[in-house]
This record gives sequence, C-alpha cells and structure tokens, in this order.
Amino acid sequence: EDSEDDDLTKRAESSGINAEYGGVMKVLDELSNDITDNQVYSIAPVLFPQLVQLFQTEALGASTRARALSIFGVFTTLISHMDSVETGANEKLLFPILPGLVDTSLNLLQAAPSAREDYKLLTECVNFLTKLVGTFPKQMSEKISASLPVLWGVLTKNAGSHISEVVNNPDYSDEEGRDSDGGEMGFGTLVQAVFEFIQSLTERKKFKAMIRKVLPDVVYYLITYLSIPEYQIEYWDADPEKYVEDDDEDSMNYTVRTGAMELLIDLSTELKTSYVEALMSAITRHISEAGPISEGYTWKLYEACATALNISGSAVEECIESKKVDFNFAAFYNGVVVPGLQTARPYLLGRLMWLSASYLKMLPSEDALNALFECTCSSLKVGTPAPVMVGAMKAVYTMAAELEDEEEQKVLHKPMEVIIPSLFELASHMDGDLLMLCLDTLRVSVSVRQDIVATEADKVNKFLVELFVKHASDPFVVSQVNDLLITLADIEACRGSIQDNVVPVIMQMLQTPLSNSPKKQSDEDKEDMRVEILELMTVFIRKTPAPLPPLYVNDVFPVIMGITIGCAKESTAILQSGGECVRAFFAQGFSQITAVNYNGVTAMDYTMQLIGKVLDPDMSEFGALYAGRLVSSLIKHAGTALNINDILQAVLNKLTNCEAPMIKQSLLVVFIKLFNHDLEGSMNFLQTLSTPTGENGLVYVMKSWCDIQELFSGEYETKVAVIALTKFMPFLLNSNSPLANITVSDDEMSIEGGRLTRSSKTVAAGVQIPITIKIFKILVQEFKNILEEKEAERAGDEDSEDDDVEEEEEYEEETQIMTLAQMAQFLGDDDDEDEDNKDDPLNDVDLHDHLSQFLTQLSTHGSYPQLCQALNDNEQKVLGSMLVSGS
Repeated sequence: EDSEDDDLTKRAESSGINAEYGGVMKVLDELSNDITDNQVYSIAPVLFPQLVQLFQTEALGASTRARALSIFGVFTTLISHMDSVETGANEKLLFPILPGLVDTSLNLLQAAPSAREDYKLLTECVNFLTKLVGTFPKQMSEKISASLPVLWGVLTKNAGSHISEVVNNPDYSDEEGRDSDGGEMGFGTLVQAVFEFIQSLTERKKFKAMIRKVLPDVVYYLITYLSIPEYQIEYWDADPEKYVEDDDEDSMNYTVRTGAMELLIDLSTELKTSYVEALMSAITRHISEAGPISEGYTWKLYEACATALNISGSAVEECIESKKVDFNFAAFYNGVVVPGLQTARPYLLGRLMWLSASYLKMLPSEDALNALFECTCSSLKVGTPAPVMVGAMKAVYTMAAELEDEEEQKVLHKPMEVIIPSLFELASHMDGDLLMLCLDTLRVSVSVRQDIVATEADKVNKFLVELFVKHASDPFVVSQVNDLLITLADIEACRGSIQDNVVPVIMQMLQTPLSNSPKKQSDEDKEDMRVEILELMTVFIRKTPAPLPPLYVNDVFPVIMGITIGCAKESTAILQSGGECVRAFFAQGFSQITAVNYNGVTAMDYTMQLIGKVLDPDMSEFGALYAGRLVSSLIKHAGTALNINDILQAVLNKLTNCEAPMIKQSLLVVFIKLFNHDLEGSMNFLQTLSTPTGENGLVYVMKSWCDIQELFSGEYETKVAVIALTKFMPFLLNSNSPLANITVSDDEMSIEGGRLTRSSKTVAAGVQIPITIKIFKILVQEFKNILEEKEAERAGDEDSEDDDVEEEEEYEEETQIMTLAQMAQFLGDDDDEDEDNKDDPLNDVDLHDHLSQFLTQLSTHGSYPQLCQALNDNEQKVLGSMLVSGS
C-alpha cells in the first residue's frame, strides 16, 4: 500500500496529473448524485480507498482534493439514509474511514493557506465536519469535540488580518477566486463555513454545552467580523438600495458581515440568557479596548457593537424583563450612542438611531428621547445620506412597533406631524428597496396618527395610486403600496377618497390589455398586477360597511366577474383571487348585487358561470382551491333560491377529478357544512347524486373524506369536520342504514422524506375496514393531535425557560418522527381566517372538550369493545389517558 501511495505522489508531481485527476473527479462528482442504494455496496469498497488516497495526497492540487472530499460527503449522506432502513451500513462502509478523514481535515485547517485555491479545500473540510455534526453526532462525538478548537483558531488567528487587510484597507477588492465550476473560493467562504459549523453545534444538546463554555469569546470575535469593510461602503454609497438589501436579517447576499449577523441571531435564539451575558461582556471588552470614536476607523467597531445589540434586541429585552441579566443601557447610551450621534459617520449614525428606537423604553431620560426624535425627524429629508435616512426610517418603524399600546403611542404623536409628511415626500423620490422600506414605515406610522392622513386623504390616495401605476411592473413595490392602502381603508375618513381616487384607476388597469400598458413587460407581469388588484379590491369591499356604495355594486362587480370568468383558462391565480372577491361581495352586499340587472345578466347568472368555470372537470384542479368556499358562501346567502342539485353535482364531479388533498378538502367542506346543518336531510340528498362512474354520491364523499381527514389543515375546517364525524358515528351505530356496511381503506398517512405518504407500518397495505371503525380511529387520532398540540405548547414554554440549563447528558441518536399535529404546531397555521366563517357557532366549540365528552359517551355503547379492538397500541394509549377502556 505504501508503494502505491508513493507511486501516486510521484505521478501527482509530474506535469498534467492534476488535470487528469481533475477531469475524472468532475465526472465522478456528477455521477455520485445518481448512485442508488443497491449500487453502493459494490462501488464503495473500490471507490472509497481511492478517494481517501486522493484526498490525503499533498502533491495533488487543492481543487482535486476538495472534490474527492465532496464526493465522499455525498456518499456519507446516502449511506446514513440507507442505515435507517438497513442497520449496519454505517459501520461497514463509513465508520472505519471517517476518523482518518477528520484527522486529515483538521491537519489541513491548522496550516496557513499558501494560495487562493487552498481556501476551496479548507472550506470543503469544514463543510465535511459540519455534515458529521448533523449526521453522526454520537459516533463522531470525540472527533467533533476536537474540531472546535481548530476551527475556532481559524476565526481568532485571522481576525486581526481581516480588520487590517480587508475592513480598513481601501485598496482591497472583494473579488474572490472562482473554481472551474464557477464557485467562490476565498477567506469569506471559509469563514462562512466555520460559522455554519458553529451553528450546527448549537442545534445539538451535547455540543450546545461546548459552545456555551466559550460563548463570550465567540461573541467577541463575531462582533469583530461584523465590522463594515471599506469596499462594502463604496458599494453601498454607489447603490443605497444594496445597503437596504444587505443590512436585512433575511438578506440572501452573503458577506462575512451578514454571516456573523446570522450566527449571532441563531445564538441568541438557542442560548438566550448565556448569549446575552456573553454579548454584554463582549461589548464591554470591545469598547474598553477601542480608542475614541472619532479616531480613524474606530467608529466601525462601535457600529459593530451597536449592530450586535440591535439584532439581539428580543433576547436582550426578554432577559432584562425576567431579571436574568443586568444591563446598564444608560452607560452604553452615554458612552457609545451620545458621542456616536455627534459624528459625521453616516453608517454609524443610522445604526445608532435604529438601536435607540429598539431600546426606546430603556432610554435614560426624556432628553434622550427628545434627542432621538429630533435626530430622526431631521434625517428624513431629501438629500440626507442614504445610510442615515435608512436608519431613521427603521427607527420610526421600530418605535411604532415597540409602543403597541395607544397610551404609549401618544409620545409619538407630535413627532409624527413631521415624520408622516416627510416620508410621503421621500417616497416620491425613491425606487426599489428604499421605496419599499419607506412605504412600510409609512404604514405603521399612519396607524399611530390616522388623523394626519385623514385630513389629506385625497392627496394621499392620489399619490399612492400614482405609485401603483408607476411601479405596476414591480410586484414587490405594488404589494407594499397595497398594504398601505389597506391600512388607509381601516380609516373611515379615507374610504370615500379611496372609492373616488383609487378604485376607478385600478379598475381601469384591471381591464387594460397588455399591449396598451407600457409598464407591463410580460403575461406574467399582467397576471401579477391583476391578482394584486383583485386582492386589494377584496379587502376594500370587506372593510366597507353595508350597504356597499353604488360604484362597487354597479361598476366594480360586473368588471370583476367578467375578468375572472374570462381569464379562467389562462390563469388559476386570477380565478382564485377573483372568486374570493366575489365572496366579499356576497358577504357585504348580496341583496344589492342580486337586485341589479347588468345589461340583461343577473348576479346569479354571473355566479353560476363562475362556479361552472371553477368546477369544470377539464380545468386545472388548483383553480378549484377556493371553490368550496365560493359554493358554501353562495348556499349561505342564496339559500332556497338556488338550484342546489346542479351545484352539488358539479362539486361531486370535480371532487372525483382532484388529486391534491387541499383541493379535495375545499370541496368536501361544502358537504361537511351541510351535514352539520342537517345530517339526515343532506345524507338523503347526496344519495340521489352519482359520480361520473356511477358510484353513489354519499358513499364516494364518505370514502374520500375518511381518506384525507388526517391531512385536513386549518383550525376551522378541521373542527367542522370532526364535529360532523361525531354526528355520523351515532347515526351509523344506531340505525339499520346500509351506509354502515361501507368499507374504507385503513392505510395511515406518514411523513417520509418530507412527503406525506401511505405508512409502510400498516399491517396490511390496502386493507378495507368498516366505516364505523375508520371514523372511530380518525376521532381518536384527532383527539391525540389535540393533546400533542397542547403538549407542544407546554414544551415550547419549558424550552424557553430551560434554554440555559447545562445539558451534559449523552446524546442518544434516534430518528425523530414528527406527527402531523406537531408539524402543524411547528409551522403554524398561515392560512388567513375566513371572514365568512367568523359568525359560525361552531367556532365556539372547544374541540378538546367536545371529543372528550363524545368518546366518553361512546364508551357506554354496546359496540364499543369491538371498536376498541381495532385500535393500535398508540390509539389505545390515547383512550387510556382518558380512562376510557374498551375492556
């Protein structure tokens, strides 16, 4: 083997060998992503020794060695996934090799790079170590622990040179080298990789304790890396919009500074009190070591400290309120903020205004508050340096957000007399990200002093609709304009002005063909604009008290109907948004629109055409996303005036053509609401309908419903479905209805690889069970989901309280399976609450109590023991927790 290594080294030292291996490795890199589990066992024994040898051969080029490690990383991920199914794959193929790869990586990271190409290899080494943290935290624990000091050394040893050679060097260029694939390679990418490694450690209990021990130093050096480089200042000065974009916490533009910001935010979330204590210590240390703020580049360090404190605001505030940390903000304010506000450094001045606003309630005196107001107002003028203006706008936004209570907001009333007009003036001179920030700041400012815009409503609305027209091709700006208009629609004194000045213009834009709209550049732009207008009009209508004004009834309604119906085939987005707008008309003025004859066409004629479009079996199923809402709304308002047979038949036909659970749910809820209103009557009616294939309508609905109930989303939709099932169950058990003989699939749904799939744990895939048993299992599962949601809420509170407890216990690696209920709790329910459902009495039902009472009552039924026998162990435990046993 030694002779083979020597031979490879000699060949590597010869001319052209790097190119030879480089080409082979590039092909292998591409192929590695397509290798299947079955091929690994035959490929790995041959390939892995060669990859290790290539990676450890110093004479080979850094890029070739980096690619070898990258390929091994791909296999590491693949094999670790295999091991979850076929235990032993890791031990056979990976664990014998990993320690050597880690040792080589750490040796490389301890050596100073001699060429830019070396950074690619070092970065790949760090990426590989990060992968091990996430994949094998237990097995590679010792190696990972040994890695931290080495990677920590990369940050500490290079911090000084980063400041002198990059941050404070006006001649430095940020043009990092590129490899043959176009990827960046340089110190910046290496630092980013180290930041990601540290972040990965905080996500594991065992390693979080390691980070906590060195946290003061970690935060200290991260603040150092927050310092703004001279080249960055040149970029931002030339393009202020880039400053707004790069300074955002969610910026996608990576720099060393944004990477440090991201890691600080993660640490503040994961380590809370320990982090805040470390932050105070690091800031104190930096300020004590720095010279006067007016000297040279010292202001950058002050700005970095202010930035760290700024982005950590929520954690700092929480720790101070709970009295876990003692922070002398007054000393910081007098020592840093006061002298900083007197400098002529735009980036520092803007940051300190924003920081002061973030800690508004902690300002040491009324004079400090007035100084902030004065500085902010004077900075919101045309011609002010962009960083100062941006800081002032963010300060205004933050002050309005910090002072949520009306009584607290009174302190802002006087400054807003200057701020709001100034923001409108600035908006007229801005574009892009600057304009979006300005409009967002206006939105929160208007909420504080509604009377200011109310007195100038016409002027304000004319200006906003001009912005809408001017930036019609920019959906981001248009969205911000809409948000501000929606805020104005909440102000009674502005609604008439909106109807007079905004609605006629946007309705004209809604109808204007693309060829006559020079601001629109594509069909996609046109669609986006129309969707924005339809959504805006929906809000205007919803916020307008009944009766609706004649403009809406006579002019707006037929136009929206015409556009929605006319665009049905070409745009599901317009179909969805238009349908929601029509529902708004139903909610606010159904009797008004149905009393008008639109040139021989009635509102009901329009509505039936629209329903025909959304339920057309040949249309995309996603056009029917809100079809259920539209039909339910129509039934609610029209009642017996409808030809409900045809409508429900169309809903049933569309249901048979849908695959997506969320579309099926939308349509099923139509029937579910009817069941809750009149169970037996709705059941009897559905039995008169048939699917296109001749299946009984009620049977098909019940089977479809039982099949996807576990995937229902939305609190209201889930609640009405569960309540309806609790009505169905007694009916099926206590009657001689043939429906009780329906059988449905017993497949369970599970989450595998991020996809919702049929569970592989089902005893017999595709087995059919009586519908009564299926409904019982669903109700038990729904009750389990409720219990898990409550437990997740409690666990979240406990985690918040226990974040700073030392966690030295050994990490036990196990596959964590997230239930649907836990996923819902984790992600939250982002669906907007449906306005039309707010008055439904079912909203007041406590589902936990309802199900608990139902299951308790069911336990007295003669068939209960038989039902319980069909439950699995987990379901039995749920009933056991209620002390409702089937034995």
